[in-house]
Amino acid sequence: MSRFRWVVKKAARQGMALGSWASGSLTARSVLQRRPRVRALTYHRIGYESQEAFCVTPEDFEAQIGSLAERGVAVTLDQVEAFVAGREALPDGACLVTIDDGCVSTMTEALPILKRHGVTAVAYVTASLVGSDIRELPERYLDWDELREVADTGVIEIGSHAYTHRSLGLMPADEARDEAQRSKDLLEEHLEREVRTFAYPFGTRTDFGPVTERALADAGYRIAFNSMHGTIKSGMDPISLPRVKVEGGEGLWMFRLLSRGAMDPWRAVDQTLWRLQRERTEIS
Repeated sequence: MSRFRWVVKKAARQGMALGSWASGSLTARSVLQRRPRVRALTYHRIGYESQEAFCVTPEDFEAQIGSLAERGVAVTLDQVEAFVAGREALPDGACLVTIDDGCVSTMTEALPILKRHGVTAVAYVTASLVGSDIRELPERYLDWDELREVADTGVIEIGSHAYTHRSLGLMPADEARDEAQRSKDLLEEHLEREVRTFAYPFGTRTDFGPVTERALADAGYRIAFNSMHGTIKSGMDPISLPRVKVEGGEGLWMFRLLSRGAMDPWRAVDQTLWRLQRERTEIS
């Protein structure tokens, strides 16, 4: 990412977070809400990559996970699934940690930190990329032995991030079903355990919809996440839940705000970008 784009994006995110806090809307939403709200936090890589939004430093990740543990708001996927189904109450502001793609830093950096703080997470893995070393990325993907080692700890549950990391929403229905099913089958074969959860590659409004949600349900997934910012509430459709992205290059104050809801309004940005993308597609 260019320096200009990096500065603009950080200014926009931090401006929204500070605006939510300074205007009192963050406090007002907490006071006026009628139902507890839970957030799923999205990470990708843990390491040192300058001006890379998808990479959070180990020091920042440690501070963020420590903050969740200290506040007592870190929850498991089991708890979120039960909460959505109305079977379990969770504290308002509870957070689930998720890590996309299945890169090696999930094991080498994230896992030890999660263990130290007693926090669990879900790692969403693109099945066809297991063991790959893609030149464009600064780190390789976990191989099957490493992925089993991670799963065996009980700290990180393995979920599906599709078979080839392509947009399910841009595929024919039968191909989307195949993406969902092949990934689940391959992960379960190698890990010898159920894979019940899915996270959409990209996860924008273009990448999911009723057709893809049906494909996931037919494949046997019980809970799935997109990338539209927002909160998870009891009674929502478990196969289409929002998440909140955690980015690199942002201080602990920013994490504390976004984990409490300061970035929830970014959903409007998500919706606007989707509409613009759709308009460009229709014009072209």
